[in-house]
Amino acid sequence: MPIPEADVQFVHVGDQMQVRVDAIGRSFTGKIVRFTRDVNFETRTMETEVDVENSDLSIAPGMYANTQMRLAQADGVITIPVEALVLKGDQDLVYVLDTDNHVHIHTVAVGLRGSKLAEIKSGVEPGDRVILGGQDKYIEGEHIFPIPTQTSSSEVVHESGGVIDMNAEQEENNGGAK
Repeated sequence: MPIPEADVQFVHVGDQMQVRVDAIGRSFTGKIVRFTRDVNFETRTMETEVDVENSDLSIAPGMYANTQMRLAQADGVITIPVEALVLKGDQDLVYVLDTDNHVHIHTVAVGLRGSKLAEIKSGVEPGDRVILGGQDKYIEGEHIFPIPTQTSSSEVVHESGGVIDMNAEQEENNGGAK
């Protein structure tokens, strides 16, 4: 299985992943047993080998499989949309609105960064309102009239090649029970 180079840092021998073989209509839990540690120059991916239980030989050589792996997870953390982050020099900044809608520029420490959300380790508090996009139009202390929007507080990224939500599939197979 090819792992995109940006995700190589999260891959470890022994990690588990879900493997779905559509040809036989089954899902398996696989385990990473080895990887090349070399990123292919043309595809920018690292080849990774995953073992799955196949004692009944239902998986035949050459069958295609879709995989899903949790790369990183952080529970109970503050997240903001990545478009709220502004990089100035070597600092990540966030433009925060106070209760009177005045702009304040905060330096933040970023943890995990996804394609949509970023974990904030310090610099903002739960419930802070942040400006999304166009931050260069605002200055410290400026009074503005915001248009609030809601964003998701979690993120699941599915790469191309087909995605199967293993949890939803399991729920369907169990009559909707978790």
